[in-house]
Amino acid sequence: MDQEELVKRVTSEVLRQLQQRNVAECVQSHEAAIHALAIFTGGTMGCTEGLEELKKLKSHGFDITVVLSPAAEKIIGMDAIQAELGKRNEIITSQSSYPKQLLQQAQLVLVPVLTQNTAAKLAFTIADTQVTTLIMQALMMGKPVIAAVDAADPETKGRVQAHMGKASVGLLRTLRGNLEKLKAHGMRLVTVESLAEESQKMMEGLMSPLPRTEKTKKSILDAKTVKNAAMQHNKVLTVSLTTLVTPLAYDVARDFGIEIIKQ
Repeated sequence: MDQEELVKRVTSEVLRQLQQRNVAECVQSHEAAIHALAIFTGGTMGCTEGLEELKKLKSHGFDITVVLSPAAEKIIGMDAIQAELGKRNEIITSQSSYPKQLLQQAQLVLVPVLTQNTAAKLAFTIADTQVTTLIMQALMMGKPVIAAVDAADPETKGRVQAHMGKASVGLLRTLRGNLEKLKAHGMRLVTVESLAEESQKMMEGLMSPLPRTEKTKKSILDAKTVKNAAMQHNKVLTVSLTTLVTPLAYDVARDFGIEIIKQ
């Protein structure tokens, strides 16, 4: 066997093993649970529904760690959390150490009950509690944050029924403005009834690779495609090794925090 033939065989074997490893890692990635932090503030409006939504997510394979503010500990209580999510479900309280590692590992941050007080603080980037600090840091780390807006919306049905739907025009403008600021910060605001559904949609979008073209065709990844992916909240674009990525596409990807992977 000459040297050239030996090199070809070694190269072929290395590529085969790399392909098998990539497939195994891909399967393992899809089978692994999605880690999420569910942060409860001290509100009651939508709390029961929020727990039900978390229960739905757990049934779909989400691994959820609950974080309770001091007010949430009193209003909701650990017993109610465990009754819905199970006694072994991890719960972080104000007495726990700061869950920095859990935040880093989390792929998604949920706020089942966003109060007007918390919304106002976050709107003006005030992080003076464990809860607001976790949410603010999650946004700064580029993690998807989805919040149920029912308790913070000044015109929600619950507030009207509680005779709190008579705020002045100025107050309504301020409260609505806080929510608009949160959207600008990158937070996704939804109704509590759609929390589980929207969470699943977002994670599916983040984990879905860019569709590959046929091997016989030379594909091009341009800036427009990257922008469309950003609008769908994608953070990773996977393309074939032969795909030509334009310089502008790389610039747009960097601006939107999107990683382009060739494989």
